[in-house]
Amino acid sequence: MPPKKRKGKKKASSSSPKFSLFKTLLWTCVILLTGLSLFVAMHLPLRTPATRHDSPPVTRTTPAPKPGQTAGANRPVPDHGETPQATSAQPKAQAYEVTVDDFEDRVRNVDMAILQALATQGASQNILRHKAVEARVHNGQEFFYQNLTVSLGQDIFDFLAQLKLNLAELEPGAVLATVEGNPRDLEISILGEPTHHLFIPLRLTPEPPEPVVSAPRLVIVIDDLGESMTTARRLAALPFKVSFSVLPHNSKARQVADLARREGLELLLHLPCEPDGYPKTANSGPGTLRVNMSEAVLEQTLADNLSRLPEVDGVNNHMGSRLTQNAKAMTVVLAHLKGRGKFFLDSLTTPKSCVRQVSKNLGMRYYRRHIFLDNSATEHAILLQLRKAEALAKRTGVAVAIGHPYPETLSALEAWARTRDMDVTICKIQDI
Repeated sequence: MPPKKRKGKKKASSSSPKFSLFKTLLWTCVILLTGLSLFVAMHLPLRTPATRHDSPPVTRTTPAPKPGQTAGANRPVPDHGETPQATSAQPKAQAYEVTVDDFEDRVRNVDMAILQALATQGASQNILRHKAVEARVHNGQEFFYQNLTVSLGQDIFDFLAQLKLNLAELEPGAVLATVEGNPRDLEISILGEPTHHLFIPLRLTPEPPEPVVSAPRLVIVIDDLGESMTTARRLAALPFKVSFSVLPHNSKARQVADLARREGLELLLHLPCEPDGYPKTANSGPGTLRVNMSEAVLEQTLADNLSRLPEVDGVNNHMGSRLTQNAKAMTVVLAHLKGRGKFFLDSLTTPKSCVRQVSKNLGMRYYRRHIFLDNSATEHAILLQLRKAEALAKRTGVAVAIGHPYPETLSALEAWARTRDMDVTICKIQDI
């Protein structure tokens, strides 16, 4: 019998070449299609998804910087970081330029630690009195040493414990120590430099009065005005006359200046001056005088700013920690102001300011700021700075304080008006 045919092998053998050809063609098509798809995708423009008109727009807000912190590209700001004032419809802008290693700012931290310790004990800050304020210098920076009396009576140890906690939190470099072991006679120092003497008598007894100069005078300048007529009217209604310092490019600068003139108030132009870090970390706004300007451009920029408020009595710098260090630039500025019969108030936004020496060289009277009122924008902290300014005026004869049109500053000024020392005359810069 003949052998059976192996049909399966013949079939597999005959179909194998066709199957291999099919696979080759299939994979070739897949590769070509993939390549074509990638080519088209890379050369077509991206489509942006359509905006849904029924969705509300997203608003991004930047938190307002804390007082004393420098913000980038900020306002025409109060200085000093310096700004349009805060109103209910406008977030408060940062007010002061930051000085690196600002010793006076550290002193204010201790002020706040004392105030908070009193508040924790339920005590009013009215029991805190300035016996004396004295200007001192630490590493080239001026600060104000304070001799304070606190009328707490017998209950002092809870206050002292809270004060130590506050100092550790607000100013870790501060040291609280007793004087000759007396727990009621204390000294606070920062980096080994005494900044506060704190006496807590068991009972108040008459003390020999500190020497007081005759007719002490205090000037209060409010910077960064020109955005709110409501704020300006409230300041003008105070029972003493503050000096208005108006940013020339603010939207209501002209109206605020007119109000100051009608009310017989001293009027200053708050001159935008270049700060350190301009414009990335601190922006003094439109009309800024800059160190790298030629003398002609610098003087023309100053003249342009003055042309907006030509009737001002004088000028003080808005920010300007860099410009006021440059003797060449400040000579141009002060010489121009002298020629127009206007004074210059050094806001003293840097301890390296050369304005005193340039003023001397030009035969001009030098005016300077002593106290910043509202680095800490709380009413009780501002009241303490006002009392510090009062005490300084009584000791030295003159003090100049600068604040800003914050709601807290306005409230503090109104409260201080009812309790202030009437022996201290509130006056204009031109009167000192």
